[in-house]
This record gives sequence, C-alpha cells and structure tokens, in this order.
Amino acid sequence: MSDSTKSKLEELKTQTQQLGNSYRELFPKVDPSFVYDLILRIVQNPKSPAPIYTVEVFTKEGTSPEKSKEHILQTTGTVPAIYDNGTHYVSTHPLTLEILKKLNDIDYVQDVMGDYTGGASSRGAQHEKGDWKRRNSSE
Repeated sequence: MSDSTKSKLEELKTQTQQLGNSYRELFPKVDPSFVYDLILRIVQNPKSPAPIYTVEVFTKEGTSPEKSKEHILQTTGTVPAIYDNGTHYVSTHPLTLEILKKLNDIDYVQDVMGDYTGGASSRGAQHEKGDWKRRNSSE
C-alpha cells in the first residue's frame, strides 16, 4: 500500500472521528449510527420527502406518560405507542434532523434510537434503553 493511500486512510479515520464527535455534541441522547443513517438517506435523496423511521424515545422514570405522549405528538405529528410503564415511546413517521433535534432536546428524554422502515408500517419496539451506549462501549 502506498504512503499516499495510507495517508488518505488516516485522514478518513480522523474525519470520521470528528463527524462522530459532532453527532455526540449536537445529539448527545441519540444513537450516533441513527443520526448517520438519517443524514445519509437525506443526502442521497435530497428531493425526496423525509425518510420514514420507527423512532423510540426513552424517558426518565416518573415522567408523566400523558405529558410525554403529547409532547412527542406535537413534535412528530404521530401518537406514540407506550411501553415499559410509560418510559418507552414508539412512533413511525417521516423524520428530519430538526425533529430528531427536538426529541433530543426534551429535558426528560434519556435516549433516542430508531430504524429506517421506508414505509408507514412499524415493527414496534425493537430497542431497550441504553442499547446504543452498551453497543458502543463494547467496541
């Protein structure tokens, strides 16, 4: 492998680390791979409507389920299903970076994860609180 190729690979690693740091700074409660996937889909299809995701929001214990449900409805335009004694909310809807940022910025939200569905159907809850943090700590 040439020195030029090695240098470019090192530069790619550095840029990827910087991008990951930007994700964590702007979206500290969101799975970085979720942010990356959303950005990639938006960039690949800039003229398409927002891609559809099943989004899972985990809240602090003791948060009012009605308050959380209403806040998520106002943010996403979709009524979420509620799991885990009112601390896990799942909804499927078109997603933008702005919506994701609003979910991240809700003070009682602890984690946000999601999966691209490509359509209006949901697979339901797929994650547990902290999944992405555990996955990243084992790498």
